[in-house]
Amino acid sequence: VYSELKTLCSSHGTIKAIRFRSIAFSELLPRKIAFIRGKFHSERQVCNAYVEYADEDSAKKALVLNGTQFQEKHIRADLANNDKAHDMKRSVFVGNLDFAAEEEDLWRHFGSCGAVENVRIIRDSKTNLGKGFAYVQFVDRSSVALALKLNGAEVNSRKLRVQRGSEKAIKEKQRTVTTPDSITRALEGTRSVKGDKPSNKKRRTARSRSFAEKRLNTASDSRKPARTPARGAPRGRGKPKARA
Repeated sequence: VYSELKTLCSSHGTIKAIRFRSIAFSELLPRKIAFIRGKFHSERQVCNAYVEYADEDSAKKALVLNGTQFQEKHIRADLANNDKAHDMKRSVFVGNLDFAAEEEDLWRHFGSCGAVENVRIIRDSKTNLGKGFAYVQFVDRSSVALALKLNGAEVNSRKLRVQRGSEKAIKEKQRTVTTPDSITRALEGTRSVKGDKPSNKKRRTARSRSFAEKRLNTASDSRKPARTPARGAPRGRGKPKARA
């Protein structure tokens, strides 16, 4: 893959380095160890790559590769420092995706609506598997109306939920969507990651809260006035003895 990608990208300028990222592994090991042992996930066949050119002009020329096919898959080419806002008017939001779905599934599914500019599936940062939703951006704004008609259509035996893209919806879903247990089960040869045990952060929070409560109780007890025995009452324990 490295040599083929280098051959494809070198036609636009001199390449200094190529680094692969977002590789999915079959076991929850440190990434370097999993890479050396070859513990790659059999159902995740795509990843990201950073191609570093010798000059900025070559990197901009390579943007023409966006949407082209490489090893029977569409490439999403963009600058690494691109701060251009996503155009929601040309995008649709896709929900109820299979966690093992690939970008290529959506390229084929929405290709009949018009030219697709890019597809992005929101993925878990640890497992690199999908969280169940994505967005598709078209070249032409008119393609959005055709894409909305595919609401309820099936991809990988799941009925998709298609709606107009909005920045607020994406931010809300990125904050609220968590990795479900089915993603953990999708990892091959792995056990439960943490089971029902609380995380270390929760344990530290519980210990800090308990310590604070103890200090608060100690401080409140120290403010209470000490009881002094009445004048003439004996200081020893037990009832006072009667004088003969």
